[in-house]
Amino acid sequence: MNTKKLNCSLNNTTELRNLIIENPDLPLLIFCGEDAWHDEYPYEQADVGKVGIQELTLYDNYWLDKDDYEEELANDLSDEEEYKNMSDEEYDQMIKQKVTDTEFVKAVVIYVG
Repeated sequence: MNTKKLNCSLNNTTELRNLIIENPDLPLLIFCGEDAWHDEYPYEQADVGKVGIQELTLYDNYWLDKDDYEEELANDLSDEEEYKNMSDEEYDQMIKQKVTDTEFVKAVVIYVG
């Protein structure tokens, strides 16, 4: 008889199950890191790194939380001619307003790999 226990990527599913039960209307987003696939087989098991509720927006084909989005936006727009004459305070306020005006999706998020 084989008594070896198989290693599962998420042994305790209580947290994920509760997040889904408590938030049935939220979408489920699954993000896979480079460790999730090694190009040897069409599907490979990978470890779950983190599970939680997050608010994200899609920017330049990347899902970002508010802090990362604000940082990327500030970096990307810093060389734009229309913002060159703004003071640092004006520029920061403009970026914060753009973040406020951006739609964010609240979702159950799973990070794999």
